[in-house]
Amino acid sequence: MSVETKIIGSIILLTILVLGGSVLLINKDGIATKEKLSKPLMGEKMPDQGAIHVKEGSTHIAYNSNPPTSGPHWAGVAGPGIKDEAVPDELVLHSMEHGAAVVWYKSDLDKEEVDKIKEAFNNSLGKKIMLPRKELDVPVALTSWGYLLKLNTVDTKIIKEFIETNNDRAPEKAAI
Repeated sequence: MSVETKIIGSIILLTILVLGGSVLLINKDGIATKEKLSKPLMGEKMPDQGAIHVKEGSTHIAYNSNPPTSGPHWAGVAGPGIKDEAVPDELVLHSMEHGAAVVWYKSDLDKEEVDKIKEAFNNSLGKKIMLPRKELDVPVALTSWGYLLKLNTVDTKIIKEFIETNNDRAPEKAAI
């Protein structure tokens, strides 16, 4: 067997392995996506208040839930991750329109409880935001576009499940 034949054979074998591996990865991602989409969204389905963009600082209709799950919002987004300060609802809503699952916690919640929420948040996959909310009537509220789940206790399993089930299932696919 000539050197050229060995090289061509090696290239063909490598190409088959790369293509086969790619197909397996794509299929695995497709199965995971299909499984996620087969799960019903968690939380109470809230009436949709639309997704109109409004100028920052302008007045708009009142939101129909606390925290809000849809409605008028600004052009910017809140950005992913853990926030130590409150962020305007109009920015968080735009992030939710792009698929963010949001974990709100009562701003005066004990540090130990906040740490539990952070752990669940950090152990969850997907588009997500965590932030304090002064006007919250429960210790924790979870939102995604059109859905609200209020928790009377910090339940790390539900927080993780909500994030992983509800994230990236919104009207727009874009950065949060």
